[in-house]
Amino acid sequence: MLTFVYLMLIADMEEDLREYNPEGSDLRKLQLKMFEILQVVTSIAGKHSIPYWLSGGTLLGAARHGGFIPWDDDIDIELLLPDYKKLLKILEKELPSDLYLQTPKDKGYRLLFSKVRDKHSVVVEEDDLMDNYFEKGIYIDIFPEERSYKPLKNVVDFFYGRSFRRLKRGKPFHSLKYFYEYTLSLLLYPIGILLTWFARGLCAITHPNNILHSYGIGNTTNHNASYMFPLSTIEFEGKTFSAPGSTEAYLTKQYGDYMKIPPKDKRATHFLRVKYK
Repeated sequence: MLTFVYLMLIADMEEDLREYNPEGSDLRKLQLKMFEILQVVTSIAGKHSIPYWLSGGTLLGAARHGGFIPWDDDIDIELLLPDYKKLLKILEKELPSDLYLQTPKDKGYRLLFSKVRDKHSVVVEEDDLMDNYFEKGIYIDIFPEERSYKPLKNVVDFFYGRSFRRLKRGKPFHSLKYFYEYTLSLLLYPIGILLTWFARGLCAITHPNNILHSYGIGNTTNHNASYMFPLSTIEFEGKTFSAPGSTEAYLTKQYGDYMKIPPKDKRATHFLRVKYK
């Protein structure tokens, strides 16, 4: 459902962004399926009083369009690491049978964050050729966040995140390059684990105000706890969800002038196509 904010934005523009996801279009169908998954996951989180917040382009869409960015095919939520772990345990028990929880423990899944996927669809993405896990349905992303220091995280990610992804990718005999990367990762991964323990121990003592993706996920904007907490709420597609305490501060830090519509060549999508079972 288009919100008042979205309609006002369209009225002030020469370009009508509704051309990207009109009702009944393939993209809108995809977005609505993601929205269904989001409602299930956040409902379970709310039932168990587990704090989360909309993040990234999902939060941007909520603030600028009242829902999805018209060309977007992605939904992201974030939780602090202890809450993330708690939610995963509960989702394993309470997700409906048509949804699947995909975590870094899954064979062949190379990411250090989780997804909740629809079992009755298949999405085709650019890197699918090297992904050998089974469930590839429409999904939302669930990211763990931690208090840390960005330079420290960069060092840990270099050892831990890289080696984890290369080891989970497997296929060391695919090419000489892959063999080199796989063999090197066998050496670097234990170092990455030790560095992760060290970083978490240090941050438990110093309690930094920086909120970042958990170690190994990769770099992200360095948000500050002062405007992240306590959480607030925001409307997304006609429903209310949790959001950072100051949505404006969060989005300004991550995107700058976040109300400005990007040029057409910057309006990226993730999926190549979607098949429904």
